[in-house]
Amino acid sequence: MDMKHLIPIFVIFFFFMSTTSASVALAPSSSDTQSFSFSKLEGDQTFSILPTDVDPKLQKICGETDYPIECLTTTVPFLDENVAIIPVSILKVEIDAIHNKTKEAIDKAYEFSMNPSTSRLLPLCLKTCINNYNAIVESKQRIVDAISIGDANELSMELSHNMEHVFACEDEFKEAKIKSPIAELNSLLVKIITNSLTICVDMIKF
Repeated sequence: MDMKHLIPIFVIFFFFMSTTSASVALAPSSSDTQSFSFSKLEGDQTFSILPTDVDPKLQKICGETDYPIECLTTTVPFLDENVAIIPVSILKVEIDAIHNKTKEAIDKAYEFSMNPSTSRLLPLCLKTCINNYNAIVESKQRIVDAISIGDANELSMELSHNMEHVFACEDEFKEAKIKSPIAELNSLLVKIITNSLTICVDMIKF
């Protein structure tokens, strides 16, 4: 789906890490719930809310993506001394993030579909979303295989299809003229996928 359907707004995610847990906290602003839209932070503003001890090589990789904050918040907690800070390693972590966030979206969609709703169309929209999310989950192994054999075309195609699946979910709510209850997760998914495409196309030389 064409990105021209998206109207940019500024979204800032607050970042923190726990030394006792390899987890990530992502807290979109309340204004995000009103629209499915994205933006890129510019210049020094990009890393102004991040810890100063982030690896410079990771800062460089994430700084070249469309959504640097999301790049860092979905990778830093899952890196250790055994992970080389190179584009292909960061891409693999981002693929895991896409998978995990998609499974979270599936759980949310099922949860909302079980709750009584004033709109009879909501369960139908959520069913479409779940089908699209399942397609993203199923694509993970194909993406991993593409990375392992250095097939950049297959990798880009699979990630692009994942993006289309998220858009297809949100389009259901737009066509039904009801508010999407999973817009924030969909917004985050699109950002992670967009970053993964950037890393794949612009940074990795297969």
